[in-house]
Amino acid sequence: MTEQARLEQVRGMRTVTEDTEPEFWFHIQRAVLLALKDDGILSDAQLRHAEEILHQRRRRGGAEGGGGTP
Repeated sequence: MTEQARLEQVRGMRTVTEDTEPEFWFHIQRAVLLALKDDGILSDAQLRHAEEILHQRRRRGGAEGGGGTP
């Protein structure tokens, strides 16, 4: 199954950070992980582990949640 990220809308010129746009930040990081998997840089196990870290950070409130950057 192939998943694709796409830009749907641009709203103004502003800085996008994990604190200001946590949902976007989550999806862009996940897209990078999927691209690394597609390119053979990450294994299935590494992808699952990195995605779990992303989900944990998301549940804990982003940057303040800690857990390191995948």
